[in-house]
Amino acid sequence: MKKHLRTLIVGVSALLALGTLSACSGGKTTEATNTSEAITTPPAATAKPFPQSARYVADMKAADGKTMTIGISVDGDSIAAYACNGTDDEAWFFGNQADGKIDVKSRFRDTLAAEFNGTDIAGDLTMNGVAYKFTAAPVSGVAGMYTADFEGERASWVVREDGTAIGVQFNTGSISGRDFEQAELQQLNEQQFRNGVRNKRQLQQAAQIEILQNKSAKSTINGHGVTPTLVNGTFRLG
Repeated sequence: MKKHLRTLIVGVSALLALGTLSACSGGKTTEATNTSEAITTPPAATAKPFPQSARYVADMKAADGKTMTIGISVDGDSIAAYACNGTDDEAWFFGNQADGKIDVKSRFRDTLAAEFNGTDIAGDLTMNGVAYKFTAAPVSGVAGMYTADFEGERASWVVREDGTAIGVQFNTGSISGRDFEQAELQQLNEQQFRNGVRNKRQLQQAAQIEILQNKSAKSTINGHGVTPTLVNGTFRLG
């Protein structure tokens, strides 16, 4: 009887030990899996597709204190963007977006790189060697970019959602056709180009733009009345 009891106790102990071992082993496996999942780096966020047609506006400030405002219009694959400081600097950008991403350069070597996150456009703008970061929110109604020209002068504005605006006037004759001969331009480094071409432009603050009740606009260039047009993504300067 004692012999049978002793055999039974040994068997039960062995089963308990096996169960404990299995339980411990199972706990370690779960913990390792959880730890592995915890330290896994999530995939990088990717840009979202743009709406078929939309406009965006942002105000920004650089580390050196300079301020800039940008407007961006998207229509299908086509984009147009305009940035200015309201006094003596501006840049137009034209090109295409692909998969919610924008990477374009202005005629004066300014750069714009941005992505659409499903709501806003976040990106980097570099003008005259100064870098700006921005997040442009969608706008509607009369907000967006406007431009008008008269006798060799062009004025352009960014109108914000609240109706306030900022703009610059450019004397298009201040840069001669010779300045844009590609063979010469390609020989200039960035600093030479900025000093010799880009910063030779004659720029000044644009006259105030007024948005009318019918959503049209009016302003003046050198005292002459003009009708600024709202810029969409397919707009291109002549």
